[in-house]
Amino acid sequence: MIQDSTRNDFLPGRDLIGLRSHRVFESRDIDHTRDEISRILQPHVLNPHGRWVEQHCYAEHLPIGNLGIGTIRFGNMHVHVPSIADYHLAIICLDGHAQMAINQTDYRIGGKSGLLIAPGEEMKGTFSADCEQLFIRISSAAVRSHTGIRDLVFKKEIDLSNTGLRPWLNQLSLIASDVVTAELVRGHQIIAKEYERLLISLLLDGQPYLEQRSGASAIAPASVRRAETFIHDNASESITLEDIAMAAQVPVRTLLDSFKRFRNVSPIRYLKDVRLDIAREKLRSGEGVTASSVAFEAGFNHLGRFAGDYLRRFGEKPSDTLRGNGSAQ
Repeated sequence: MIQDSTRNDFLPGRDLIGLRSHRVFESRDIDHTRDEISRILQPHVLNPHGRWVEQHCYAEHLPIGNLGIGTIRFGNMHVHVPSIADYHLAIICLDGHAQMAINQTDYRIGGKSGLLIAPGEEMKGTFSADCEQLFIRISSAAVRSHTGIRDLVFKKEIDLSNTGLRPWLNQLSLIASDVVTAELVRGHQIIAKEYERLLISLLLDGQPYLEQRSGASAIAPASVRRAETFIHDNASESITLEDIAMAAQVPVRTLLDSFKRFRNVSPIRYLKDVRLDIAREKLRSGEGVTASSVAFEAGFNHLGRFAGDYLRRFGEKPSDTLRGNGSAQ
């Protein structure tokens, strides 16, 4: 049985009042807790471990472009995610600890030890009764766009005593511990994008990673990276394949061949995925939006196709994501 442990002294700025102002839910019901966390991250199995009697459960979540930071507390629970969706997930215990298994390899997190899980990996975890998690969700597309590496995998163990990670932790702390900064990031898309890039850069600088290679080199040519930057910067605009090729400074056929080889998708499919990610973040914010307005703002012109693509990518309807944040359709 997992025993309770002490607060984490390796993190700066432990009050987290910036995050506390973005509480998504509070509950003492397991099913309600599971459903709410599924809307923030993804569907999963959540079962009590040992003695669990109506624990006070809650989660907080602050979207930052294609990232999200938040906290989860649900007491002594066992969690199973068969396959992490298209994002990297960092978990740090603010209080307590957890016993984790990633693709059947065991890890213990708490104190100075955290964990960084890659897309597609199976996650099982048993969390102590006093555990509060700090999670950081980073879109795979954002990491690919930033690095040009198709299948980047971070080292699993996060060493919070590593001085190389201190700038990353300090920036996370700045956002999470200051209400004004948190509101600024949430309310201004351009500033959120800059923080997104900064946090990814600092993590890449401080946390070891490698490229998962399969066949050809995973390093994409500069034309693909130029195309991805153009897509991310103009996703909500009416752009064509020819526009993307012009920005990439290569012929359309070359662009198509390069994306097929290095990204395994077409440029237009990549654009659609970026737009879907943008739409999901706006729906999660849930502030005075509707599914149709979000679709149009993200660059979609056909609501029926948007709803179908959204369901296939995220496993839920746009209206389900919106309802999860308490907003009317």
